[in-house]
Amino acid sequence: MTFVPFRSTLSAPFSSAVTEGLCGFDEHEWDALVGDNNFYNSYRWLRALEHSFGATDVLAVRGPAGVVAACTLWEGDQSPGLFFLPDCMAGIPGPWQQSFLWLGGRRNTHNEIPCIQGRRRYEALGEFGRSALNYAQERGYTGVVMPYMPYPAAVEFAEHIGGTVVLHSAEAYLEVPHTGVTGMMARSCAHDRNQSRSEVAAFRRAGGKIGWASAEELDDSIVADLITQNRSRHGSTQGRDWMERILAGQRKAGVSQFGAAAISECNNEITGLAVFYRFGTALHLRYFGADYSRDLKDYRYFVLCYYEPLDYAAARGLTTLRLSTSSLRAKVNRGAKIEPQAIVIKSVGEQHICDSDVKRHNLRMTREYQDQFAGHLCRDWELVERYQVLGE
Repeated sequence: MTFVPFRSTLSAPFSSAVTEGLCGFDEHEWDALVGDNNFYNSYRWLRALEHSFGATDVLAVRGPAGVVAACTLWEGDQSPGLFFLPDCMAGIPGPWQQSFLWLGGRRNTHNEIPCIQGRRRYEALGEFGRSALNYAQERGYTGVVMPYMPYPAAVEFAEHIGGTVVLHSAEAYLEVPHTGVTGMMARSCAHDRNQSRSEVAAFRRAGGKIGWASAEELDDSIVADLITQNRSRHGSTQGRDWMERILAGQRKAGVSQFGAAAISECNNEITGLAVFYRFGTALHLRYFGADYSRDLKDYRYFVLCYYEPLDYAAARGLTTLRLSTSSLRAKVNRGAKIEPQAIVIKSVGEQHICDSDVKRHNLRMTREYQDQFAGHLCRDWELVERYQVLGE
């Protein structure tokens, strides 16, 4: 393990340091800083990534009582996609091909900085931001970025580092009614309600049945095969070995204890599954897999990913079903709301971003979502618009 202390310019008793990997941290101390919606920055999830792909550096801020803010560091992807900076910053001129330090879990599509709440939060985030910029400057990075942040969290962090907030994505979620899928349908419009009922009925007519199993009970080779089939269908070139490596890391880290899978069967054979992780009061959809050799046209994707988990979550007192960033139209048609996600970016030297370009970009993106998903946007979009108009 390497340990690189930073010099703090503050008189406050917070100090920062970088370590290699998470093994020196206490799980419960780390997770005390992580909100329910921020599962992919929880201790076991990040440890699973370490087991699968190797350890990354971790920047942590400590006070007299222990860790008050912390985050893993990585370098993003070097090829086009969700974690390629030129794609994240599309439409805004800048040196995005250069090397930036990425904050947050590797390939996470939801990031918030694990940090204390209360009156010292401002101080902790300030120390974290200064240390991140120091780390980036000392290692020759052009700047720091943190992608896929809920907009309010992005604004808060940007204020601490003098960064820029750029909209670049959106995430879907469902508020879980206490009556589960029945409650979801009751609050849907007639068209969407009828569509949901017809999909459930078609699944049953096709002979489909649903069961649940804990992730620890699953056969990883079967799970990896089904998920890989789905990933390949959507363009992934990573084979089953890659998925098995991830699942093995999750078992080693113990994150499988948080996992549950909805499994569809037809004639006693598995036709598909959706894997979820429970964290606090939130249930996070992570993987969908299917046997595409069976052309069943049974809507198993919607039943497994949207309808069954609502009843599962309601029965366990969970309040939110997190559905990630893809296929937003399909999700809003089944009761989901959409929240804005932003990337916070800050150069360590000369600033390369034109504020007016960013405001035009953010307003244009807001209008596009308002046009496409009217009635399905959460209130954070109003904050986006107000922030651009006021020029704060």
